[in-house]
Amino acid sequence: MTTSLILRGALRRPAALALLCAAAACSDRRQPAPSPLQPPSHPLTTVAHLRGTLDVASGTLTFDPVDGAATGNGVSATIYGDQGVNVVIYNSPVVTSAPVAGKKTYSANVGIQNLLAYRIGDEQRAAAPADTMGIYVFTNTAPVVAGTSSACACTVTVQNPQGTGNFTAPNQPYWFWPEILGPANGGADTTLVRKPWVFQADTQVTRFTFDVLVSAAWVPPYQTVWRVDYPADSLPDTQAEPRWRNLGTPKATESMVGGYLEMDVQRAKDSVMYVRHDSVSSAASAFIEGRFRLDNGGGLSTPQAGLVIDDNTKYIALLVTDSGSSGKARIGFYSKIDSLVTGFTDTVSVSTLRAYQLRKYGADSVVGLVDGIRRIKIAYSALPPTQVPASAPSTFAFGIASSSSKKTTTTWDYVTYQIGQATP
Repeated sequence: MTTSLILRGALRRPAALALLCAAAACSDRRQPAPSPLQPPSHPLTTVAHLRGTLDVASGTLTFDPVDGAATGNGVSATIYGDQGVNVVIYNSPVVTSAPVAGKKTYSANVGIQNLLAYRIGDEQRAAAPADTMGIYVFTNTAPVVAGTSSACACTVTVQNPQGTGNFTAPNQPYWFWPEILGPANGGADTTLVRKPWVFQADTQVTRFTFDVLVSAAWVPPYQTVWRVDYPADSLPDTQAEPRWRNLGTPKATESMVGGYLEMDVQRAKDSVMYVRHDSVSSAASAFIEGRFRLDNGGGLSTPQAGLVIDDNTKYIALLVTDSGSSGKARIGFYSKIDSLVTGFTDTVSVSTLRAYQLRKYGADSVVGLVDGIRRIKIAYSALPPTQVPASAPSTFAFGIASSSSKKTTTTWDYVTYQIGQATP
């Protein structure tokens, strides 16, 4: 079965989102390659949604547009559609389990085809980027019971998401493919891995519905701003998507504590830095923001934790220290040999969660903000040189610096970075 749905709309941030069908018997046949679709140049407000309806009794799934469904909710993306024309989400037959404790599960293995004339899944132009932004499919609305065999307070839940993200609303379950799908070129590129989707419902449920969206980055010129969010709900190198690389030393430890990421180093010169490679050049604007606190900074004046952008030309490190017994935080831009390039003393303790943001305005200047207030600025030319070899990718990083004291602990609430624009 193929279903066609035309979507209209562009909202604030142009990361690509495609509205598609839910996990069940969508067609997996290949469709004719379409002409390239570019984001509209002006914002529209109305977007049609595609809803999957699973009928348990008949074992069928049908799809219908939800007319005039308004989005908003902070969506920052171009939304495009036409299932079977631009992209196809497809799956194996739905498998129903035997009832257990009054519940049944419904599962299928799901894949995605790219039918567009350009690549999706990453912003980098290289055929094999060092880190891929990948492809998300997330539940835009939670499953809703649409029919029952008898009166009940029945529910349906997503059982196996890889995590939750803030796509069109907070805490939306998602599945993630760390893949890049090439252009159709007369055929269609498809994900190599099929992701299992599992839903659980009370046995009285005869029908349920849910909406899904797909989020995948486009290469230039189809997209000019890209964003990666890490909500610190899981370890960034083993569970969160897209994955970060852990460059920590042996005595550094990381754990999830009370819904936050906690980093801990035990020896002087130990460090723990999480790194992602993405295509930020000296001419490109970008920002990285993290909300964190220093739980134990050791009382030294050397930099202890913070945020880094290395664009292969300049090393841009916004780091903080608790500055010993003075009780005043030192916040500034540091060189790779841990000397202060420029900084300021803040009277607010770094032992409380605060949002630190580093903004890079191309090759002109760099600005540091604390809780949304601009506190420090430096000319790009005054920054120290890059730390990475010329052949290595540019990087975004966060964590505890190697010059930290013998005992340093930090707690992180989230980290976000963006390429192509210095402001959120």
